[in-house]
Amino acid sequence: MTETLTANKKAIFGLSMGHFMVDLYASALIPLYPFLTSKLGIKLSTISLIIACGHLFSSMMQPLFGFFADRMHHRTFMVWGLIMGAIFIPLTVVVDKTWIMALFLLLGMCGNALFHPQVTSLVNTFNFNNPNLSKYMGAFMGLGTIGYALGPVLSSTLVDNFGVYSLSYVTVLGVSTALILYFQVPKIPASTINKAKENFFNIMKEILKKKTYLSLIWIAIVKSGMSISFGTYAPFMLKERGFTLSQIGIIVSLFFILSGVSMLTSSKIEKKIGAENIIKLSFWTVLPLILLFIHTLDKFPLFAVAIFILTGYFTFLSVSVTIVAAQNLMKEHKGVISGVMQGFSWGIGALSLAPLGYIGEIFGIDKVMILMALLAFFTGFFGITKDLKQVFKECV
Repeated sequence: MTETLTANKKAIFGLSMGHFMVDLYASALIPLYPFLTSKLGIKLSTISLIIACGHLFSSMMQPLFGFFADRMHHRTFMVWGLIMGAIFIPLTVVVDKTWIMALFLLLGMCGNALFHPQVTSLVNTFNFNNPNLSKYMGAFMGLGTIGYALGPVLSSTLVDNFGVYSLSYVTVLGVSTALILYFQVPKIPASTINKAKENFFNIMKEILKKKTYLSLIWIAIVKSGMSISFGTYAPFMLKERGFTLSQIGIIVSLFFILSGVSMLTSSKIEKKIGAENIIKLSFWTVLPLILLFIHTLDKFPLFAVAIFILTGYFTFLSVSVTIVAAQNLMKEHKGVISGVMQGFSWGIGALSLAPLGYIGEIFGIDKVMILMALLAFFTGFFGITKDLKQVFKECV
């Protein structure tokens, strides 16, 4: 029993460290988007469309990658997903042509898509129905988000001080981490492999026709849309007020660090107020915070920045709760549902960047952020179905 427990903790630690690194690459470009826009001579709507398409393509592939991961004996997606992100994301900022930049961005995001469904499923696998699954899932998700938080400050600091080619240093770090993961994470137990000959599209059809799943997916989509839009457009607002690239990177990083902290603490809050209320707390608090940020940014910039950073805590507060609920509902297809909750939902949320970029050009970026906060506010009222409330009572 002791050996098994040690192996499980070893696996969770390794998976969490890999999640930290792959999400660090996923966010590294966020503070560099204004830089890339100026360097390539493209519009806000163009860079928004490229980002949206990259997120959409890679994220929509996650359920399919999860389908194959559920049937795999090997940890191939985990290793090669991290390696792809480590190589192609740093290459994105050194090119001089828009189409090459878009291609490298897409390949880097595909690495992210390979990685996530398999490792999120393995967190569940190596817990063996542990009643503390929400705690471990929160730690796994939290460390990934903290990695996502450090990506902007690392990339902006390196580029600001050493130039765009300095991002190659983190390529070496990512490839080394992938090799360590190969030996750190135990092999997948044969008993957990899904051997059923089910059709991927039938599984997706089952997911998308049930109100309970749709409610969980919608909550994940709104969370993703908020996170992506706040992280993408806040740097433009800060740049207009005279903040430097390094300062913007630090601010965005602190936003996502608090997001990671929220997932590390969410299981304790959930035990006190319940899963339904933690979603409401997450979504209802964002609107007043965003309004306060926007209306104080000009006169009280330091206060406004502090409010924006605090918003990160509430944006991600419900993530581990919804993922665990989804995995418990589809134990035989953990990889698929993990891909849906993380990838598919993130892709749909990222797709909103395309129209939001045009809205931002016409009405202002602040209106875009208010719009996303309003969507979250009303989701807190109407997005949790009766069936989902029952699921939270039974299996979270």
